[in-house]
Amino acid sequence: MKTEEHVLTGFIRNVACHQMSIERDDGMYRHLRFKRPGTNAYYFDLVTWPGYLTVTGDMGTWTFSRIEDMFEFFTSEHFGRRESFLINPGYWSEKFEAGAGGGRFDSPCYEFDDEGFDEGLQQWLAAYLEDCEDEDDRELATEAVRELKGNGFRQQKDAYYAVESATWPDNVSTWDLMDGMSLQRYSHHYLWICLAIVWGIERYRISKLVDKAMATFMAFKGVEGGAA
Repeated sequence: MKTEEHVLTGFIRNVACHQMSIERDDGMYRHLRFKRPGTNAYYFDLVTWPGYLTVTGDMGTWTFSRIEDMFEFFTSEHFGRRESFLINPGYWSEKFEAGAGGGRFDSPCYEFDDEGFDEGLQQWLAAYLEDCEDEDDRELATEAVRELKGNGFRQQKDAYYAVESATWPDNVSTWDLMDGMSLQRYSHHYLWICLAIVWGIERYRISKLVDKAMATFMAFKGVEGGAA
């Protein structure tokens, strides 16, 4: 949750001056561009065609597929209400077109959770020390955890290698130690893209409502002027 809130705060700041331009708007064939005038920083395009939605721009290219109109997929029906910045990263990651091969966590939707790794080590150590009566083993385990924490590992394989290379008491299984740890979180770029999708769709729909209201107003003014 802390990560999602951090990304949301950054996203709002990143798009504060973005303007929308509609490059194409033909049913489910849409091309919307969102960017700050004079710079490409944090710009993104939303492109849809039947069955697909692609986000491309400064945060990479991401394609999702689920239903015919993907604007509908990313909005209200799955939550029962419309609300800005309401995202469902878990379910949406399943609809990301990651290409052939690879597992769930090979997807760019996820990254290694170094903070979760450190927390998991500390929780394991607390449980181990509670049951361990040998002072040498207690000191050895405490020192191993101390050296492993705070390294900011970027990949899960690096953390596994470090754990296996550390010096542990004879009664410690590194496999059991790592088993059950939550070592993956949604990546910063992926959460940013999820926010960009719902924010962009909302800007598009608001513009359509404004255009419709203006057309109705002008038609009314025309009738009123003719009657006069």
